[in-house]
Amino acid sequence: MHISPPQSPRRKPLAWLLLVVGGFLGAHRFYLGSYLGGAAQLLLLLVGVSSLPGSGFCLGLLGPWLLFDIYWVHVRLKRQDEIDAARRPTAKTYDLEALSHADALRERFVIAAETHDWARAVALGEQIVANARKVFKGPHQNLAMSLCMHGQACYQFKAFDEAKASLEESLAIGRQIGMPAEDMDIVRKALAMTLAGIGEHHAARQLRAGLPAGRGPGDDTVLLGLLEDQERRYKAAFERRDLALAERLCAEAVHTSRQLCGGGLGKAVVLHLINHAEFCRQLQWHDKAVSLLDECLAIIDQLGLDDSWRLGPSNTLALLHAGAGRSEEAEVLYKKTIAMAVALSKGNSTDEVVRAINNLAFLYATTDQDQKAELCYARAMVHLDKLAPEENGKGDADLHADLLINFAQLHMARNEAAHAKPLFERALAIQERSCRGISTSAATAHNDLGLIAQEEGDLREALKHFKRTLLLNQICAPDHFGNLANAQRNIDNVSLALAAVARAARLEPST
Repeated sequence: MHISPPQSPRRKPLAWLLLVVGGFLGAHRFYLGSYLGGAAQLLLLLVGVSSLPGSGFCLGLLGPWLLFDIYWVHVRLKRQDEIDAARRPTAKTYDLEALSHADALRERFVIAAETHDWARAVALGEQIVANARKVFKGPHQNLAMSLCMHGQACYQFKAFDEAKASLEESLAIGRQIGMPAEDMDIVRKALAMTLAGIGEHHAARQLRAGLPAGRGPGDDTVLLGLLEDQERRYKAAFERRDLALAERLCAEAVHTSRQLCGGGLGKAVVLHLINHAEFCRQLQWHDKAVSLLDECLAIIDQLGLDDSWRLGPSNTLALLHAGAGRSEEAEVLYKKTIAMAVALSKGNSTDEVVRAINNLAFLYATTDQDQKAELCYARAMVHLDKLAPEENGKGDADLHADLLINFAQLHMARNEAAHAKPLFERALAIQERSCRGISTSAATAHNDLGLIAQEEGDLREALKHFKRTLLLNQICAPDHFGNLANAQRNIDNVSLALAAVARAARLEPST
């Protein structure tokens, strides 16, 4: 007998009740959708109770049929369960390992955002979005918010086109899936800020290039876009410490800025020449860097720009002279830099003033002019105290830490550990707040604090600092094998000394 599936879900208890109570009427079959079978059973009943010929046979046939229907109802209800299960939407299952990886990426993204490391945040945001696309395979609130995170990081990194694309896609997904209103508001506000930033950035880059604001589209707009892309790429390369690539991309940016400014005279040319010279200095291409800076200062003179433009090139040129052993030329330039920084600050304390004085003090310290170095460092400390980086968390944290470490190392060279120790500790406090204490400056401070503790006889404290030094060097400067070897050697020496102390304590007779 063919059993056709029911057209709509039925309740099991009612089906069995109808079989027991109204089985002779075919009620259970009508209920379960077998209308032809139900009609046949009803007809057999009607003929059986009539006085027509063969009525007894009809009743005799109906009885076994109802017994068979016990099995039929069971099969029918089971088939219904299977159909209901097939029609019921299944819960989506996701790759738990991929979701765990996404959570780890978000934690790293938050850390990068808190430390304002936007280049790293953008890279992590791209990984988060890619992971969300892989896991959810379609529109999902998690993907929309991941795109929003990436867009906000791109906005902070000034990658406005990427920010706009991510936020627009996030908004489109939000509308498609009916994302909560508060989340949609977050995306809309971020997109509005990005669109405003695009307009402001376009006007600013025209001004930086020395072009009148609102200049119409054409070749200038194309060159501005190209220059912006080149600048973004060489800054990203520098963030990754790929100096060779940064120098090459920056050279291309200088060429583009010359085209943009016609005869090669413009603020954009100055800006990129300064960066190009700094990359060459770090690559130790001193002659090329000096040539670039000389050209930069000449353009500043021709354009009649103020000392705020001259400050950076003069400082870098002084660093080059100092690195080449021309201390007298470096000293003259550092003093000019200090004078310009003080004049520009209008008597206030600024990072530029601190940097200029710190550089001169370091020059004196490396040329055995300790008394002059100490006076300069003390002067720089006065400005640093006015900035109060420990209280407001503002300013160049690396500069502040470097000043404190330089001054502390001057005291160390003069065997004045008591004066050096608080300076190292203050430098570590600044680094801990700015980058969680993960930097080469922090490694230097821990190493010297370890030496001070070792000298004071506190071997456990010394071992703690030396271990931290080794870890930071492994993270921040894994290619500096000399630093790694020195840190390991200090750990081994202190560990042996601690073992010897412990052994002596065990051998000493009790009193």
